[in-house]
Amino acid sequence: MSPKSSWRVLAAVLLSFALIAAACGDDEEDAPAVAEPAPAAPAEEPVEEPAEEPMEDPADEPMEEPAEEPMEQPAEEPMEETDSMMADESMEPVKIGLIAQVEELMAFPEVTAAVQAYVDYFNAELGGVNGHPIELEVCGAGDAVESHIACANEFVNADDVHVVINGGFLSNSIASGTILAEAGKANLGLGNDFIDYLTPNLYNFDPGLPGLAQVFFVFAKNQRDVSTMSLFLADDPAIAPFEPALYAIGESNGITITETIYLGFEPDLTGPVSAADTDNEGWLFVLADGAQCTAAANGVETVGYEGHLFGNDLCLSQDLVESGELDGWAGPIVSSAPTVDGGAEIDEINRVLDTYGGADVQTSGLGGWAVGQAVIARDLLIAGGGADASTESVLAALSTYSSSDVPGFPDVSCPGPDPWAGACNTSPLMVTIAGGQMTAPDGFTFLDFSELNFLLG
Repeated sequence: MSPKSSWRVLAAVLLSFALIAAACGDDEEDAPAVAEPAPAAPAEEPVEEPAEEPMEDPADEPMEEPAEEPMEQPAEEPMEETDSMMADESMEPVKIGLIAQVEELMAFPEVTAAVQAYVDYFNAELGGVNGHPIELEVCGAGDAVESHIACANEFVNADDVHVVINGGFLSNSIASGTILAEAGKANLGLGNDFIDYLTPNLYNFDPGLPGLAQVFFVFAKNQRDVSTMSLFLADDPAIAPFEPALYAIGESNGITITETIYLGFEPDLTGPVSAADTDNEGWLFVLADGAQCTAAANGVETVGYEGHLFGNDLCLSQDLVESGELDGWAGPIVSSAPTVDGGAEIDEINRVLDTYGGADVQTSGLGGWAVGQAVIARDLLIAGGGADASTESVLAALSTYSSSDVPGFPDVSCPGPDPWAGACNTSPLMVTIAGGQMTAPDGFTFLDFSELNFLLG
């Protein structure tokens, strides 16, 4: 089936789903004036002096020291202590659920590591949720959608879990997300499928492939003057349905994809990479994980392609970026956490992850996304009532959530633009890689999701 005919099938599917924050005076000066028996003239002078000096002294000096300074210091210090206080372990915990894709082929342990690091940080420095400690409940899943469905049902039946970070991927994300949404359980999705943005009660802070692809093609056209492109696609059922969408989004931005080359998961991909058209101005890699991206990067180096190289966010893992193998590449990411030019905010993210994180902690790829999701999940629990929160109150908080304080993220707001109600983050970031570091010289690229309305037919 050709990309265009596949796209018509996808559009039909999408259309069907679319239907579904006072002092004393000076006694020593007063005493002589009162004790001296004098006529009226001397009596006027003592009256004038005590009347002026005591009035000035109490008003200026005593009032400043006892009344103003003590009030300023006690009011500020307790507030600072509260902001850096430990959660009370004797209090009942509040819980955040996490569906973690940690098994089999497509595994993202950096998501669990980053969320757990931030939960530990909340408990150690921010008092958990209103003093109550936060517990992270993890349900591990694998490639099969059945495992994600089982995790979703587990959290639907968990009366003490009111918000779930849904770490599924593509078809797994929509399968588990739909179950949670239909049960009225607030959930924050990852690696979103198109339908996620059209499903009631699904609100996402990951622009997903639609958002990332649109920003990528805008960048490639406007910043790199790319008009023709080869597409390298992971030979994986979860990614294959996006091929026609990538063709369509590219075409809408003046970029023609002339070919698709499918890449497997072999350690040496030089063969298929060498088959690509080197005359095309850009090569785009939409792959499944860091290992596949490493093999692809090695193939590009062997072939000696000199055009513009682009990779999706799953290629931009911390280890791979730091290795230098992707130097010269560019790609879209959700969070600015892995960049080196983000200032104090990025320094603080690194401090938290260095202090509380384990061996799997990363800021790149899905790790940066997970930092934002953890912060949003805590915000929702606080807004929903803390220890007294309910499933209904937390979902209500999510459906109107907005913030400019999520670390590594730009402003986020729910719901998104009609009909893309689930698109709460419309600001993916394009980064370039040099010297093993990500930089974002062009800043956040704000995305108008309405530009993707043509995908709905």
